Order: sequence, then structure tokens, then C-alpha cells
Amino acid sequence: MHFSNFILVIFLAGICHASEEINLGDLPMQNPDLIEGDILGADDHDDRNAVVDKRQVWPGGIVPYVEDPGLDKTVNPAIMTNARFLYKRDTCIRFVPRTTEKDYIRIFPGQGCYSHVGKTGGAQPLSLGMGCGYMGTVIHELAHALGFYHEQNRSDRDDWLIIFWENIKEGMAPQFMKLKPDQNQLLTPFDYDSIMLYGSYTFSKDRKNRLKTMVGKNNLFLKDVINKYFMSKS
Repeated sequence: MHFSNFILVIFLAGICHASEEINLGDLPMQNPDLIEGDILGADDHDDRNAVVDKRQVWPGGIVPYVEDPGLDKTVNPAIMTNARFLYKRDTCIRFVPRTTEKDYIRIFPGQGCYSHVGKTGGAQPLSLGMGCGYMGTVIHELAHALGFYHEQNRSDRDDWLIIFWENIKEGMAPQFMKLKPDQNQLLTPFDYDSIMLYGSYTFSKDRKNRLKTMVGKNNLFLKDVINKYFMSKS
């Protein structure tokens, strides 16, 4: 089971080739004006691994969506189809084309890659702009819309990761803020292969010279999200 597919099943059990472009790594997911680089509208003093407010959970695991015209310019349609298939195959989640639903995800080619976390109500924006047309990125942003935050911000992350604070871009240290222990909702082991775990150069002040901002214990290199093609095993 994948993506921490096991994690998704537990969390939701109660309710149920990229376009050719310059490889920017995970940079399109590292917006300094968004929480943790790609999260819209979250309170950075009250975030968590996965939402627990029932109002933010998609009923029955059914997620209506629409795709704006022009999305195929930034994401190959086959990648969108395959990402939805992986969720259907490995979890209880179903992404379905919107008909008359009031609450749905609007996927559009915006500036960078970002999403709200969990269901917010109404037409909920999820941006997959230039640089976001990778399987790992699409799965990652859809997971945010389902209610998931980042693995590297878990309260127990220091048991699993080494953070090189001196290598982080100026002003970006808050992006590595840990959650409080009572904010960890998944109660599952740390997952180095999680689609929700950023790579070793995230928010690096000098990626060109390979200054790492975080590694796993024993100096384990962390792959960029774009280099994760499937949901990880848990």
C-alpha cells in the first residue's frame, strides 16, 4: 500500500511525463509568501499533519474537481489522469468531475504549485503552474487538498532529520517550524519516502553549490518531490 497509502486509509476510513520545461526541482513549491512553501490560507500557529475538523473532510472521500482551460500547457493530461488513478487504486479517495457540487477543487495553471489544506468550501483553488507538471508534484498538491501537511514539520522530526539552519535562505527558517506534539494526528512512523516530505535542498541559500538544508539521520539524502513517481509504502 502506498503514500503512506496506509495513512490515507486510516485518516479517511471514517468517511469512506511532465511537460517539457527547464527542470527547476522543487523551487515552484517553495514560495516564501506561503506556509511551508505551497500552502494557502493556513494558520501557521495551528497547523497539523492532517486536518481533523470534519467540516474540512471531503464527504465519503469523493472530491469533485474542474480543470481550467490551459492546464494542459503546464501539466500533461496523462499525468493528471494517472495521479487520480493512483488515489483510486491505493486509497478510498475518488476524484470525480464536478457536476453541480457546491464544494470542489478548481485546478488551474497559476504561478507555482500550491493548495489549501482540506476542504475549504466553494471553488477551492489548486495551482499547478510552470514547473509543477510532475507526477510527484501533482500527487503532493492533491494530498494537501485532502488534508495533509508536510512530513518534515512533524513534532518528532528531529528524531529522523538533521536540519542545517545555517544553509537556509534568510527569512525562511520559519518554514521548518515543528508542530506541537498534540498536533500530530496521523500517529504513524516517520516516512522518508513520503510524497509529503521535501528534498534536501528545500529553501537552500545556495542550491547550485549543493548546500543541503536537511538530511535524514546517517546523512540520508532526501529526494525532491518531483523525483518521487509513486506514493510511498508505509
